[in-house]
Amino acid sequence: MPLSALLAVAALALSLLIAHPASAATPQAEANYRAGQQAVLRSDNVTARREFERACDGGHLGGCTMLATMVADGVGGPADLRRARQLFAKACVVNISWSSASDAGACLMLGDMYAEGEGGPQKPARAAYLYARACDIGDGEACDGLALMMTQEDLIPLNTDEMLVIIAGRACLTHEVEYCEDLYEIGAVDDAQASTYRAALGMFNEAHRLPAGTPPSRKKDLLTDACEGGLARACARAAWEWKHGFQNMPVDPQRALDLYLRACVLGDGAGCDEVGDALRSGSAITKNLADAADAYSLACQVAYPPGCRSLAGMHRRGDIAADLPLARALERFVCDSGWGCVAFADMLIKGVGGSPDLARARQVLQAECDNKDFSSNACEVLATLG
Repeated sequence: MPLSALLAVAALALSLLIAHPASAATPQAEANYRAGQQAVLRSDNVTARREFERACDGGHLGGCTMLATMVADGVGGPADLRRARQLFAKACVVNISWSSASDAGACLMLGDMYAEGEGGPQKPARAAYLYARACDIGDGEACDGLALMMTQEDLIPLNTDEMLVIIAGRACLTHEVEYCEDLYEIGAVDDAQASTYRAALGMFNEAHRLPAGTPPSRKKDLLTDACEGGLARACARAAWEWKHGFQNMPVDPQRALDLYLRACVLGDGAGCDEVGDALRSGSAITKNLADAADAYSLACQVAYPPGCRSLAGMHRRGDIAADLPLARALERFVCDSGWGCVAFADMLIKGVGGSPDLARARQVLQAECDNKDFSSNACEVLATLG
């Protein structure tokens, strides 16, 4: 077994020894997870792998991440990259609200596997989305990966230097990377900001570890302070709470929108998408389709597929000046990122925004139809093509 693989597993075990992602783990799964950590530290990797598998089966996200790492590297048993990808996906919980518990490390490593084509097809767009997910949870290395993806103009159809600096700055707030010196020089990041950001991460994590029965005002205060510390995800999460209500506390749509806007300014794609929805519908703010398109554009720049899809729809419907080639490129990114290909296939079939491409349409529809974990009408559309 390569020493580097063993050291990587041990380092991950140590990093998760004190804190691990909140999950719906059973008490037995928690015990298995702790037993696995201890086994790693005494170099009993066979036992560790068995205990992490039991923890993962019991719903422990950290257990799934540890197991995936060992399976990928062949530690404590045979290597299986395809299974490792599946396990990382189990720990990287991804949904439309981004409110579920999730392991940033799993999202980062799953993104790496998609970027490199390990354990399955290479999918750079999916990697970008996963890096964005991990970046928002607070993983600086993932922010670094997303920033690099944002420089590939043929990957994400929209980009601005301003948003790139914001995301690259997040990487520098949590760990040193090569271009941090340049960002410090232009004032995009400073030591005080980095210290505040790391404290904000701590408050955000504390908010998600509060025991049952804690007054909702405590969670609200922690999320608010973390948001003021510059943590975009905390702003978006606090906004979600105000939109839906902190347990028995009243909802406040205007307060929610203000926080979503703050999240968007800090580079959170979900926050930008929410602002776009409000501007497009006229809820809690004056309706403005041009500003809504700008908000969706910002969401798309940081690899948030729903924002890309909303912007594509505005171009196709004529809500703003039609740009059908851009709409097609946006839907291609949505499809490639794993968020559904039916709209992209429709444009390929009808030749909207470019030449018709029935072969490509069949390919993406078939892949989506075959994906039992993704629900859409891809199979029905595919059947109409004969």
